Amino acid sequence: MNKLNLKKKKQMAVSMGLMFVMIAGAAFFFYFSDRAEPEDNLPPIIKQIMVLNEDVRKTTIEIYAAMGKLDSLGMVQSRQTDIESGIKTIGILRDLAEKNQGAIDRLIHFIEDHSDFVHRKNLSWVFAVNEFYRDPYFIEHNQSQADYFAAFETLLTYTGKNFLNIMEIRSRAHMVNYDAYYLRYRKAADGYNRFNKKRIEFERAFVEEHPDVKPFLPGTHQAGDFRFWDKFSL
Repeated sequence: MNKLNLKKKKQMAVSMGLMFVMIAGAAFFFYFSDRAEPEDNLPPIIKQIMVLNEDVRKTTIEIYAAMGKLDSLGMVQSRQTDIESGIKTIGILRDLAEKNQGAIDRLIHFIEDHSDFVHRKNLSWVFAVNEFYRDPYFIEHNQSQADYFAAFETLLTYTGKNFLNIMEIRSRAHMVNYDAYYLRYRKAADGYNRFNKKRIEFERAFVEEHPDVKPFLPGTHQAGDFRFWDKFSL
């Protein structure tokens, strides 16, 4: 009789243990499923907008980082290898700018293709993001950036190819051409600095007007003037 009771007690203990494990497992599941990332519950369209916007933000920050490297080449005229490094950096920047513009275009087109959905959901921040990237200040800034890259690359390319004629032989014809390329570069650089300041002012004012959009913008990382490539003393 005692053995039978002991057996029943063991079976009951095992059953209670299994029940406890099941209850604990269920509690664990509901605890963490209830605390899933907010994005998991978002509609697919909003998820895609956030993904596309993050691509824009990421590629913009990559440009800022590469611009910092270009800014550090303020004395590249001393060696041909430094000139080559400058040309390579500009090439990288041009590729990044093209990648960034592609990301912007995809984001804008997606938002416009799903504007009815955005209206129905009253997603004002989405329209604000679209408005930001379509603003003339932003577009003019990007165009001035492209002009700056082109003028700087042309100057460095000419200087690199004619380094001896400019620095040692001091050919008058090459020096005159160098001056012309440098003036063109300075004009483009001044324009880019000017439009960059306008972009920063515009973004700050835009964020003040639309504070909910701030997390979705790349921010004003390149806030100050960059150094000019020093002209040769010819």
